[in-house]
Amino acid sequence: MKVSITRARSSASREVAASAAAKPIAWLRPSGPRPTVASDRGEMVMKYCFNILPICLILILLGLSLPPSSLAQSGPRPGGRPYGVNLTYAVYQFDAARSPEVEAVLRLNSTFSTPQEEIAHLKEKHKLEEVEVRHIRSVGLRSDETFNDAVLLGPEYMVFWLTPREVARGYMKLDLKVRYANEPLLDATGVEFDNFETVAFKGGRGMFGIKYFVGAGGRRESAPMERTLLVSVTPEIVPLASLRDRPEQLSRPVDEYGSPIQTKEGDRFTPPVAIDRVVPKFDTGRGVRGSVMLAGVVTPEGKIINVKVARGIDPVIDERAIDALRQYRFSPALLNGKPVHATWREEITFAPGPPSILELQRAAEEERQKEKEKEKERKKKPLW
Repeated sequence: MKVSITRARSSASREVAASAAAKPIAWLRPSGPRPTVASDRGEMVMKYCFNILPICLILILLGLSLPPSSLAQSGPRPGGRPYGVNLTYAVYQFDAARSPEVEAVLRLNSTFSTPQEEIAHLKEKHKLEEVEVRHIRSVGLRSDETFNDAVLLGPEYMVFWLTPREVARGYMKLDLKVRYANEPLLDATGVEFDNFETVAFKGGRGMFGIKYFVGAGGRRESAPMERTLLVSVTPEIVPLASLRDRPEQLSRPVDEYGSPIQTKEGDRFTPPVAIDRVVPKFDTGRGVRGSVMLAGVVTPEGKIINVKVARGIDPVIDERAIDALRQYRFSPALLNGKPVHATWREEITFAPGPPSILELQRAAEEERQKEKEKEKERKKKPLW
């Protein structure tokens, strides 16, 4: 078909060319019959359109029959900006027997800057009883990167696995698993998050709980207690360059000299856990503000060595912070179930302590004196 059209066009072109050579002025006339070339060209276009029309109809029908998911673009766009997530999670215990029923996945309507603010919200809004924070961690992860964490609660370890999925700008999914004493407490898969959205996960019950009470001499004491698990998670979705507290920065296995140990795919590393912290001591009345970042190596025996200042305030405060960290007691890091040396970072934050009972009594007495003075002034004023 194409050949016959080409031939017809070639023959017509020769005739028109001869006619144009004989009467060139005819092409410039504004009226009169259209040239032969235009007529033949129009016939060619019409024939071509009729030839491809069935093909176009077939393609349109095929496109309409495809499901929408096959037409949508999946996954990140080629060359798109890759994102990761700075995850902050807090581990709580609460008394489920004295609290109302809680959803397995509870979306909080606010994001809080401290565990104390979050506890106050859980108590006031959701009426949870005996809420106590047991563990807090922040870690920066890539999409599909799993972070393994552990903390000694009571007689056994509580172990966490967190894996962010499908991390994109302003959105992600999360897989979260928790085990205690090798028994499953929580298994959540593909839970959706918006950026900075706080979600609380209700877990199972276990003897990881602790109950505080006032003992002999007015001292605060504690006893093990069965409690229910609650884990809150808040994501900050950022470009990969803005990830903080990467797993290798928090802790990694090293030899006794501090050199990194090469791990293989499938190796299971659990970072050390501080189980007994010591507060730095300062002279009475000295107000200290700011934070000191320290780094060291935790031994398989649970002691910390090679302590150095990563970020300090001043030499005196830094030295007091180092002295306190050296007195910490740890459960050691585990590599495939065996205790190993591991790096450790600790940020010690200083802020003015809470007022003493004597200071509170003095403040109350001053307030009463002010009220008395105001009352005297009111009595002195005439009634008219």
